[in-house]
Amino acid sequence: AALFLSTELPDIPPLAETTKLLDRAGNEVAELHAGVDRVLIPFTQMPLSLRRAVVAVEDADFYRHDGLDLGSVARASWANVTSGSMSQGGSTITQQYVKNVLTGPERSIARKVREAILAVKLEHTSSKREILEGYLNTVYFGHGAYGIQAAARTYFDRDAKDLSVLQAATLAGLIAAPSARDPFEHPQVAHRYRNFVLDRMVEVGSIG
Repeated sequence: AALFLSTELPDIPPLAETTKLLDRAGNEVAELHAGVDRVLIPFTQMPLSLRRAVVAVEDADFYRHDGLDLGSVARASWANVTSGSMSQGGSTITQQYVKNVLTGPERSIARKVREAILAVKLEHTSSKREILEGYLNTVYFGHGAYGIQAAARTYFDRDAKDLSVLQAATLAGLIAAPSARDPFEHPQVAHRYRNFVLDRMVEVGSIG
C-alpha cells in the first residue's frame, strides 16, 4: 500500500513520429524516419474490427478489469517460479501500454511491480478508449512499424481505417511475436495466427 501511494504516475512522453515531406501542392512525396516508423492516428480511425481483434487476443477482459488481470498474473507468476525465469508476463493491454511508454522492457520483478502500480493508476485517470488508442499507437508490429497506422501501411499498403477483418486479425496476431509471425518471412505462421485471432474473436463474441 505504501509503495502504491508513493508511486506517482508520470506524464506520457511525446512519441517519435515519421516525418512527411510534401510538395507545394500539399501532396506527400516522401517519408523520413530512423528506426521508428510511427504515424499517430485518433481512435476514430482505428476500425472496430481491429480493436476487437486486439482485445480478443491480447486482453479479453480489458473492459472489465482495472488495469490488472489477477488470474493471468497468478498463472504467469507460477510459470516464472517453476521455470526460474521471467518469461511469462500475464500483462493486460494497460500494462503493455505502460511498458511501452513509461517503464521499458526490462525483465525484473521491480519493473513488473512498478508497471502494475502505474497500470492501475492510469486506469483511474484515463478512459479505456484513451488507453486503447495509446496502446495501438505505440505497440510494435515488426519491420520498424510502431503503431497500427505504420503497420497497415507496411504490410497492406493502406490506412488503418481501411483494414479488412482478415487484415486486422493478421496484425493483431503479430503483436506477441512480430518476427516469428512476420507475414513476409513466415506467411504460413502468420496465416495460422490470423485464424487463431479469428477463433478468439468468436469465443469472446466479437464476431459471429
